[in-house]
Amino acid sequence: MSLRLFLRLVAASFLWPWGSADGQESAATRNALAFVGVNVIPLTGSGTIHSDYTVVVRDGRISAMGPRRNVTVPANAVRIAATGKYLMPGLADMHAHLEHFDDSTYLKLFLVNGITSVRSMDGRAHILEWKRRAAAGTVTSPSIYTAGRVLDGDPPVRSDNWAIRTADEARVAVDEQASQGYDFLKVYANLPVEAFRAIIEDAKTRRIPVAGHIPQAVPLEEFLAAGVVSVEHVGDYANIIQAGDSIPQGPRDPMRRRLGLEVDSSKIAALAWRLARSSTWVVPTIVTYDRGIATPAVLQSWMSEPGLAVIDRGIVQYYWEPSVSRAGQGLDSAGWKLVERSRLNRIALVSAFRRAGVRMLVGTDTPQPFAFPGAYVHEELANFVAAGFTPEQALTIATRDAARFMGQEQERGTLAVGKRADLLLLESNPLQDISATRKIAGVVAQGRWLPASRLKEMREAVERVAAASQ
Repeated sequence: MSLRLFLRLVAASFLWPWGSADGQESAATRNALAFVGVNVIPLTGSGTIHSDYTVVVRDGRISAMGPRRNVTVPANAVRIAATGKYLMPGLADMHAHLEHFDDSTYLKLFLVNGITSVRSMDGRAHILEWKRRAAAGTVTSPSIYTAGRVLDGDPPVRSDNWAIRTADEARVAVDEQASQGYDFLKVYANLPVEAFRAIIEDAKTRRIPVAGHIPQAVPLEEFLAAGVVSVEHVGDYANIIQAGDSIPQGPRDPMRRRLGLEVDSSKIAALAWRLARSSTWVVPTIVTYDRGIATPAVLQSWMSEPGLAVIDRGIVQYYWEPSVSRAGQGLDSAGWKLVERSRLNRIALVSAFRRAGVRMLVGTDTPQPFAFPGAYVHEELANFVAAGFTPEQALTIATRDAARFMGQEQERGTLAVGKRADLLLLESNPLQDISATRKIAGVVAQGRWLPASRLKEMREAVERVAAASQ
């Protein structure tokens, strides 16, 4: 682990590591592809599965799709026998932090887990470069959609956030990030209200979206009315949904942010109603709260998980393990009951959002402790199902809705002729059991076929990088 990365990890209160210049997949993977006899899950809203289909991919897009008997397989196509398997759109992680990856090899972990699109929530120049290389196909990577550096107040919550004190400083930040080519801006907790308003005004002029946290100085009504495109983490709602003053500590108290407090169901319903009637999307990131605190016994079980082989040992030793250990330190039985309640509150809140029709996205906040890059999208999908979504609804949120949010619904997110070939081939039906998304037979990223054997090699490449970091 580099000194730069270590210092950044130590400095972060809420921390939020990607494939070398390898774009070296074999020429065959660039040829036309044909999935023969596959069950197609288009996720177009019809709720149907098309059985015994052939899907043809040319030049990175779906060129033909239909019953096997009706579709001709091109002579030069790589023929993929897919009888009994299920083909669906690739998944999206809509809240990740790529700025803490020093080696782009880690990007492979997303593809290994069927994640073909990633939204990075804190940009850097090297992430813009990865984005360009991913689009050009010169790095093995999902597509990247990235914010600029986080726009915060003074003092910033994290030392590497951009501390903004005035409206004029806010306009400078917006103009710089828009000019550099970032996809959106991210606002943060300590931003002054005048600076927030200036960011919103200038962002509209520059036609760049704004996402992020609800600044403490900005009322929820103003935040929603400003047209912020997404609000991140359920922890931002603690003050809004609490029952009375059940936890008197400050708004960034860790237990409070996990929603370990008494909540008022009527306040939850009112919040859900307001969000549903706004243009703002919600990214709950339930999984990051689930993995941020544990008893010593549970923490030790996490330390034995096979997934640790792909993680830089410095991150595990100096950030993940001590962070989780500190979070649970000193808790008595009443404290651990609050931890249990916090999980129930998070699920209940997302369930209320579902009933109200709030637009949501799937995100993980990786690399927060033990939220393994790529892998924990599957865990978050299970959380959505636990909150009452059907597997199909949860998958739609992680595919079609993610594309819609990014303004790319005509390009990706569903299976249809003409769409980009970002695809996930599964061994079994995820509409029956959401855990089937973990049983990956192969991935297509921008038309490049990565069978299970190649995904295994990619994972092993990441393991070598992680081992060398010790």
